[in-house]
Amino acid sequence: MYRRVCPRRGNTPIARMLCAAVLAAGGLISTDASVQADAGLTDPSYRATPQAVARTHATIKRKLAFYNRSFPSIRFMHLEGGEEWSGELVALLTLLGVDAVPLDYEHPPDMRTTLLEVTIERLRQMLEYDIMSATLFGVTPDGVVDRPHLCVITLNPATFLADDLLATRYMLDLSDEVARRIHPARYLHSEDLLEFALDHEAFHCLDSRFHGGAPMTQEQFGGEYHLFRRESAADAYALAMHLHAHGEITAFARNLVHVRALWMFTDSPNRCTYETVRVLLKHDPKRLARMSLREVIDLTVSVRDASVRPYHEYLHQRAAALKAARKLGMDPQIYGEQWCQCEKIETQPELVDALVNRYRYYYRQLFTDAPLALEAPSLSGALPQQ
Repeated sequence: MYRRVCPRRGNTPIARMLCAAVLAAGGLISTDASVQADAGLTDPSYRATPQAVARTHATIKRKLAFYNRSFPSIRFMHLEGGEEWSGELVALLTLLGVDAVPLDYEHPPDMRTTLLEVTIERLRQMLEYDIMSATLFGVTPDGVVDRPHLCVITLNPATFLADDLLATRYMLDLSDEVARRIHPARYLHSEDLLEFALDHEAFHCLDSRFHGGAPMTQEQFGGEYHLFRRESAADAYALAMHLHAHGEITAFARNLVHVRALWMFTDSPNRCTYETVRVLLKHDPKRLARMSLREVIDLTVSVRDASVRPYHEYLHQRAAALKAARKLGMDPQIYGEQWCQCEKIETQPELVDALVNRYRYYYRQLFTDAPLALEAPSLSGALPQQ
């Protein structure tokens, strides 16, 4: 949960792009070290057993093999972090050489070296603090890497996959007291979550490779907006791949949508991909199961484009979320200083109330095994339009 704000060193597109590059983990779970410590997530009791880690390593190996077969121009590799993170970073730098090109952010040629330095620093933080992320590089044909693109996925399975309850708590950043009250029917199955995480991270690389990285922007919140679009697409893709594998709406799929509904305030207003994953879940899972990988990707992009509002409507939705946070007793400053400016935008009271009602409904459902409505009953369908 990146709630720290990059220092303002200017309001140029490059400054905003570099700030976003430093802060955006680009991953499923973006938790900085200070927040991890506050939540107790760095406690040794949150480490998986050796048997569980062995199972997750097998899953990671299988998933990476799938992506390496499916996309011959990209070499997908996994870095675990943990105690050996510094050695992994040194090995990665050796692989990249001096002419690697970071591809997750659009940039002019004269900023390439600077962006590469920032990207490597971001990767260092991801590895040191066991944060999931994905980073795409272009590499020279005569280098060590055997393909023109390298997708680096950082993910330490020992940090959150000890069991289903710990995986669920990790996703929701809950206290021990609240976590103990969650009904087991709401737990995220840890092995399903690992597959979801890997698909999510792989899609970030695919998105950068085939649709371009986050574009430079002149808009004040343009970096946040494009990050939100990328996160929404990655979540939709990962959920689509889950449905593609199972051919039905599973308990994991419903609980994942549940978690994303709560992320409006559990993580930050800019990480709530509920609208996108909810639209994805309306598609026939049996039809999804028959789709090719390319068709799944195309569907993901179309779902993202249909569900994520244009920039100015996005700002109104973010402002409504901040006002809803206040109604729920939260101080919007915990999400970052920049969002406090956004809160001043005039919004529809109905939208604020709908967000409050949605959060309260889904929060209550954490502690029951009642049938989970994928639309909060008080909303009667979609949220008000801007």
